[in-house]
Amino acid sequence: MANQIIDALGFRAAAGTTVTGRVSIADLFPTSRKRCGIYLLRFRDDTFYIGQAVDAVRRFAQHRKNYDTIEGYWFQAVAKQHLNETEQRLIRQAESAGMLLTNKTFVTNVVGETDLDLLVSPAEQDAWLADGRALDDDGVDLGLTVEERFRVKYRQNFLRLRQLPAYGRVKALLQAYITHGIPAFKKTEQSFWALSCLPATNKGTYPRYFALNMNGMEVLVVGTDKATNHGFVFAVVTGSFCADPAEKARFLRSYAYSIEPSIYQAAGADQYRVDFKSMHYLLLALQQEPAFRRSIREMSLRLMRKGGTIYAPYHCFELVQDVLADTGQVTGSL
Repeated sequence: MANQIIDALGFRAAAGTTVTGRVSIADLFPTSRKRCGIYLLRFRDDTFYIGQAVDAVRRFAQHRKNYDTIEGYWFQAVAKQHLNETEQRLIRQAESAGMLLTNKTFVTNVVGETDLDLLVSPAEQDAWLADGRALDDDGVDLGLTVEERFRVKYRQNFLRLRQLPAYGRVKALLQAYITHGIPAFKKTEQSFWALSCLPATNKGTYPRYFALNMNGMEVLVVGTDKATNHGFVFAVVTGSFCADPAEKARFLRSYAYSIEPSIYQAAGADQYRVDFKSMHYLLLALQQEPAFRRSIREMSLRLMRKGGTIYAPYHCFELVQDVLADTGQVTGSL
């Protein structure tokens, strides 16, 4: 099965090289052979890794310093300007065919243990994904214990946001999304998800009320188009809720302007950006559409299993504390 997939990816299974114990593959790349391209590694446990390299020999040496279980190696030359698109295409093709990949970028699912497992067990993750019931935060509430210098960092932003007429809707939406779309949301706060308040991103044209971020991407953003003074609301989720064309059409009529494929590196092959008619309609979808809520949970787990968020420095503790101040009434399963 694996050989068939390798062939389908264009590597040719029979052309692979056994590299068990080797620290260099310089002999495989004489001066006449191109070193820029896409490579495939096979590990001892029959998992694989697809990567790109401008210099394949140097890249293999870097991998060998970190992993001593590499057993097989394949390579195909690709022009430098096509590395990203080719790597992404092959990763998605391999994963769709059932190959177990250890990649963190472009893949849909992460193989093996993750940092999230240390806070939320795999069994708890599976149960939460299935029914959305709140997980125990074990008494953790970072917003109450973090140093004051971190709390005050974005306090002025929060105070400005709280004075805006839209703040009541912002708070209601965030409360619903966080409590029903993030596992153990207090225990994973800042490390695995971050909430920015009045971020500077595109503030001259599309100022934002907030951006909710996981891993290396934003999953929920609300703001205003400065030119038209109309609001915009979008979420990035999996496509499970709209796999059926009729259901997708119904969802669009009821809640959204558009549902289009998205291309964030961290989110994998199955990702869609949903542009909602307003905050009110996204809140309604959260309340009324179980399949949509599950797609949010799927995306959250996918991103959090890939690692912590790079947006932790922009996390606004004051906004989170205000949003979650009365969550005792809403953390049950919708």
